[in-house]
Amino acid sequence: MKLPVALAIVVGVVGGILTWLYVGPLAALGLFVPATFMGAACYFAAGGDLPALKKSMPANIWGVVMGTITLIVASLVSGAALTGVVVGAGTAILILGALVPLLEFVPGAVIAFAMTVGWGLLTSASGTDFAFATGPFTVMLVSFVIGGLYGWVGSILVGKLVGATSSASAPVAKAA
Repeated sequence: MKLPVALAIVVGVVGGILTWLYVGPLAALGLFVPATFMGAACYFAAGGDLPALKKSMPANIWGVVMGTITLIVASLVSGAALTGVVVGAGTAILILGALVPLLEFVPGAVIAFAMTVGWGLLTSASGTDFAFATGPFTVMLVSFVIGGLYGWVGSILVGKLVGATSSASAPVAKAA
């Protein structure tokens, strides 16, 4: 099977199942489909193999942590201008995290940060709310972790469909 066809089948089927779970049986958890898809995209962008998971997952978690801290600080100020300053400062600190080797995958950190802050600001969710369905940290953390695992498992399945070994996920990243 050609790689793009295998990738389309796996991402489509697994993505559809995850979406059904999120809006159906697991709806009470408030998991966020776009964050899960972004977690998978970060995995593929980082290389689409096990080392990529070890690179994208910490970056995503760092982004969620910094996004949550930024939401907490933003709740202490009033006005769009000060909120912008807080988000800008949070973004700068987030990127400085790349000085730590474990957090050097900046795209993964920025994507998770943006999803967390964006979701929090658009839903008026409190950064200090850690409940499922309503807490930015919890919703985004679990959604991104599932996304990274979705990418990793998907790359293994795609490798099997194209007749390659499970470590052949680097070509999957190139096709993605």
